[in-house]
Amino acid sequence: MRVDTRYSGSEIQEGAGVTSSFSRRSFLQATALTTSGLLLAKTTTLDAGPPAELPSPWYRAAYRRNVIDMHITDWNEKFLSEFDPENYVELLRLCQVKSSVVYAQSHVGLCNFPTKVGRTHNGLKGKDHLKKVIELCHQHGIGVQLYFSVIFDRWAYDSHPDWRIILVNGKAAAEKSRYGTVCPNSPYREYVSALIEEMCAQLDFEGIRFDMTFWPAVCYCVHCQKRFETEVGGKLPTVIHWEDSRWVSFQRKREAWLIEFASFLTHKVKSLKPKATVEHQASTYTHGWRLGVTEGLSRANTFLQGDFYGDARQGSFARKFFYNLSENLPYGFETSVMVSLQNHTAKKSKDLLRAKAYACLADSGAFVFIDGIDPVGTLNRSVYEQMGQIFGETKGYEKYLGGKLCQDVGIYVSTESKCDFADNGKTLDDPNLSNRLPHLDAALSVCNALIDHHVPYGVITKKSLGNLSQHKVLVLPNVLMMDKEEAGAIRDYVQAGGRLYASKYTSLVTKDGKRQADFLLADLFGGSFGGETKESYTYIAPVDDTQKLFEGFTRKYPIGLDSSQIIVRPNSGVKVLGTITLPYSDPSDLVRFVSIHGNPPGIPTDHPAIILNQFGTGHVIYVSGELENSEVYRPIFINLIRQLFGSFTFEADAPQSVEVSAFHQEEKRRYLVSLVNFQKDLPNIPVDNVCVKVRLERRRVKRVVSLPDERKLDFEVRDQLVQIQVPRLETFHMMALDYE
Repeated sequence: MRVDTRYSGSEIQEGAGVTSSFSRRSFLQATALTTSGLLLAKTTTLDAGPPAELPSPWYRAAYRRNVIDMHITDWNEKFLSEFDPENYVELLRLCQVKSSVVYAQSHVGLCNFPTKVGRTHNGLKGKDHLKKVIELCHQHGIGVQLYFSVIFDRWAYDSHPDWRIILVNGKAAAEKSRYGTVCPNSPYREYVSALIEEMCAQLDFEGIRFDMTFWPAVCYCVHCQKRFETEVGGKLPTVIHWEDSRWVSFQRKREAWLIEFASFLTHKVKSLKPKATVEHQASTYTHGWRLGVTEGLSRANTFLQGDFYGDARQGSFARKFFYNLSENLPYGFETSVMVSLQNHTAKKSKDLLRAKAYACLADSGAFVFIDGIDPVGTLNRSVYEQMGQIFGETKGYEKYLGGKLCQDVGIYVSTESKCDFADNGKTLDDPNLSNRLPHLDAALSVCNALIDHHVPYGVITKKSLGNLSQHKVLVLPNVLMMDKEEAGAIRDYVQAGGRLYASKYTSLVTKDGKRQADFLLADLFGGSFGGETKESYTYIAPVDDTQKLFEGFTRKYPIGLDSSQIIVRPNSGVKVLGTITLPYSDPSDLVRFVSIHGNPPGIPTDHPAIILNQFGTGHVIYVSGELENSEVYRPIFINLIRQLFGSFTFEADAPQSVEVSAFHQEEKRRYLVSLVNFQKDLPNIPVDNVCVKVRLERRRVKRVVSLPDERKLDFEVRDQLVQIQVPRLETFHMMALDYE
């Protein structure tokens, strides 16, 4: 099962996608015996040397990490019978990781340590292999995070039917699944608490990773119903409507309950192991509303770490998102070494894993590779040899990392806006529920446009409201729900000189589901809400003196949008850059139409489609439709961004496959600039003569060096831009610009 299928793509080709660990494990053949001839044989013990001392906190220097999935049942006596702690840790050393997630328990609910609370895996034959793995890891300077699967627990599901997540139709959510899903509002939470006590009493570790801290379905169990009655009153609503306060209150409770559950677990660990780190698997923040994950959940994490399986753009978006949301850095960016976790034997190419590792390095993130253990308990040595070669390359750059990400354009993501108003009035079991997330779709499209045109960007949430001034431009891509705190902070930002791009429904509906009579940000937009076109296919026609912004589109041949547009009543004094043109007939009319295939433009209107307004000392562009959500219109979107502000920290003359990132290390008086060539078809074709221009304002550049060899590079200074030519870029190039 996949969640948010609009992001799904081929694991082999790394198609664009944000896939949660729920998705990545959904077809995992955990009980299938491996037939590969590459199983780990007994290996020669590596020279241990003296016991290594872990840094404090452990994660600060751990840029090379790994997870070995161990969701193995025990109905076959062979399962985990060949597990060898010595070999396990030997392979961790071979791939040069600084930390590893080691399974104390798994989705199947069986424990890998002696337990009186739950049930220990039979294949371990009473041996405490987990304790031995931890001891060996510590001996070799490898930090250990214990893995703990919550909510997804097959043993708890089978043993306690009253804990199960129940669907709106009264059936168990996992009725036709190998997964057992239990409700965090049930007595299951006391069971988890007791297991945590056992783990903390028996084991020495650096941190705990709680996986699957999200709602796999909307739960209608007796425990959720009772809690809703107590806190809100009445029965749980069953009809989706994002402008109905009762439905929205249920969704907000689901989000709050999840945060409370995560905080409960984190507090429990911290009360027993104050120095231990705690993280809850974090790839679900950009998934839809059903999972109930919002930015508030991040506060229950020491740092964020999550798994992603999409292309280069998805990875860039996720890492920028984690950078700003994580309580501490570095965050962890995970992906599997296999083409998918459903395919136990087919590895991704070294070129692909290398490109992913370098892309993570360019964003100053910790790269985490995921492998799956064989059912008998062995591992494929070739995986660790390959990752050891990759980490052998990347570790030389680690000492240079750090600083403040240059993010001239901030993409605002509202984690309470992960819905679609098109679902209003539908029941939860309606087969026609939307698979679109208009706000997140638009945000990801903005990311792609900025990368294509080499514009420095970041992804921010409500957590960053107090730091908006770091962005030269703020983008609000069809933010479906907004509260007054957000609106106030954004107003102050623009008033003080900030630049803002906003589109469609932004600030029209509040987070309690109340549609406002006017935009909360109407004064910034320079116009008031006047309704919405009934036409579902509309056009934006450029005003004659603005056609240079519109990349060849004209009033006769305007920009087509596969969506309605907001009708805006403009204030006097605003500059209208484009107006709405409607098709000759309503696209929903199947009788009275013009063209059998399409809806050509035919009715010009005076309704503004794009407005440029000055507010305080700042400027705002409001677009009445989803212009930024179309790949073909990305150059136009970039033109509008440059209309607001055109002088960014860096520029690059490079193809779209090359992403540029920069960090400002103010204490060192240095800019760290990285280029990643990540093409769709690998291995990469080298790119020649990439020109990078870095704006140092009034600073004077002292030297430019390539890293890690610190070889001096030639540069020129023109119009406050330091220009560096990179003769050949294969996959990765990092350089430092020192200034005075």
